[in-house]
Amino acid sequence: MSPTSRTRPLAVGHLRAFEAVARLLNFRAAADELSLTQSAVSRQIQALEDELGTPLFLRHTRSVQLTGAGAQLLRAVDPALDRLDSAVRQIRQG
Repeated sequence: MSPTSRTRPLAVGHLRAFEAVARLLNFRAAADELSLTQSAVSRQIQALEDELGTPLFLRHTRSVQLTGAGAQLLRAVDPALDRLDSAVRQIRQG
């Protein structure tokens, strides 16, 4: 997909929420880590899934697990967020 084929860029906040839920496999724990409500995290994940047109998590009664699409996105998001965080640290120190 070329950069011009997207209708709008994905929100970084949605990606941070996704990464936290994917890493912790728990919406409440992700919300606590991000200092957000569980509802806010859930809405961010839903918005991301709507934007992508596919579910990223299988939701069970007391747990979640990544779908294939979720695992694929996590492999891209994790290093991208690390690079962004590193750049921000360098800018703040510079």
